[in-house]
Amino acid sequence: MPETKSRTGAMDGKPKGAQALIGAAIAMVGALATVHPANALLVALSEVVPRLAETLPPVITACGALLAAMSDPPEMGRRR
Repeated sequence: MPETKSRTGAMDGKPKGAQALIGAAIAMVGALATVHPANALLVALSEVVPRLAETLPPVITACGALLAAMSDPPEMGRRR
């Protein structure tokens, strides 16, 4: 795994942008859970704690979006 510099210039050993991509993936999972509320996990949660099942997908989406927004952007290859 190549070492890259973060915004602070420290060598952290992670590829630049991995955290942003993970945050975007988490946000997409939350958005899909919002669109498709018949998910088995959400149905089980709604039976046990109805309010939690209603608020969980937007919270997942928000956390993923915040993680992606506060992370270094991924490095894109330059076109020649």
